[in-house]
Amino acid sequence: MKPFKSNPISLFICFFTGTLLLCSGPLITGCSTTQSVMKETTKTVKRTTRNITRKIVLSDYDLKRKVGIFNFEYNAKQESGNFQEIFHQGLPEYLSNQCSGIIVVGPGDDGFLNSMATPPKVQSGLNDGYALTVLGRQLGLNAIVTGSLEDIRLIDELQGVLWAKDTHHLLLVFIRVEVFDLRTATKILDNTFDRRIEVEDLEYRMFQQADTNELPALNEALKRLLTDIGDSVCDAVRDQPWSGYITGIEDNRYIVPSGVEVGFESGEILEVFDGSRIIEGLGGERFFVPGTKIGELEIVNISENMLEAQLIAGGDIQKGSIVRRK
Repeated sequence: MKPFKSNPISLFICFFTGTLLLCSGPLITGCSTTQSVMKETTKTVKRTTRNITRKIVLSDYDLKRKVGIFNFEYNAKQESGNFQEIFHQGLPEYLSNQCSGIIVVGPGDDGFLNSMATPPKVQSGLNDGYALTVLGRQLGLNAIVTGSLEDIRLIDELQGVLWAKDTHHLLLVFIRVEVFDLRTATKILDNTFDRRIEVEDLEYRMFQQADTNELPALNEALKRLLTDIGDSVCDAVRDQPWSGYITGIEDNRYIVPSGVEVGFESGEILEVFDGSRIIEGLGGERFFVPGTKIGELEIVNISENMLEAQLIAGGDIQKGSIVRRK
């Protein structure tokens, strides 16, 4: 059998109707393949444009952003034995391999993140961005990623046109993701990602019997979500300017938990900003408000993940002050 090749007439029908429901037989393959190629091309163009914009807007574009990831919580009623294998290991690996300019600290990489089963909460039950920020600054992080598998469900959907309508079984997966910026303790990403995958009758019956551990459709949905979430986290973090934090002061030397791995060199100048102002929001939430510039530091000693700097201008610099490359 010769491989199917789409033709201009079939493509016109697909794009003109705006739906694949009117495409049948080999025409579906043509529409699906073309849409997949177009989606990937669009994604590449957007990523390239975004990178060019960052280089223009961010003077510290070359500095690497360091991201901490908590194990995602599991809130779905239906069990998924492969979620941890696919997602907890997969997201740090995806960001490390596919997101240039990012250093990832996964759940098992650091004792601080690993010591808490779930992120700290405020009274309302929401993740405590302030507590996460205080924790992350000590590790030299720029952002912290949290999330949860919210729901896995099946729905029956009538698809087709006129006399050709038929019932299809669809698997829906919902994952919520939050990314906290450690400069302000606010969220730079808060989104629920979802995927719809059609399942065969056998998988449908297995799901109804609560035996979802080895469902291929569920694993496929999770892997697709992993890519969507990884790209969104990457863009949200890389769009932010780099910030560091003074975590110690010893013998007039100011300690910042960032070093060569981030991209700094000895002799570089850091601007220092007041970081003492805190405001309270609803539900017990607290946020940092970056203040005015209070001084300048010169890096005099540097290691892989730590630097020491001395004061060259200004004064009254305290622990918690925010530093930026000049």
